[in-house]
Amino acid sequence: MVKKVNDSDVIALNSVGISLAGIAKRLGCHHTTVASRLSALSVPPADTRRSFMEDIFDGLSLRQQEWLINQLGPSHSVKDFVKSLIIREYISKNP
Repeated sequence: MVKKVNDSDVIALNSVGISLAGIAKRLGCHHTTVASRLSALSVPPADTRRSFMEDIFDGLSLRQQEWLINQLGPSHSVKDFVKSLIIREYISKNP
């Protein structure tokens, strides 16, 4: 029996930047199923290439770029930083 993939789950996971393979793993299907569902819904797959953060960085002003650089370092990666921002925002919205 083939598992039916919920379109809203596919869209939600794609929206947060999960790769096609990652979405498929979470939903118990094949990545081509995910790609097919997104295509049928006219939703472009999330950009999960390594240039993702570069695209974000390039969209910041020079002062914002410098500020971000000063927030990061060998013991605090951009991944850690983004995670902390999400947690902080979640806590502020869900007291």
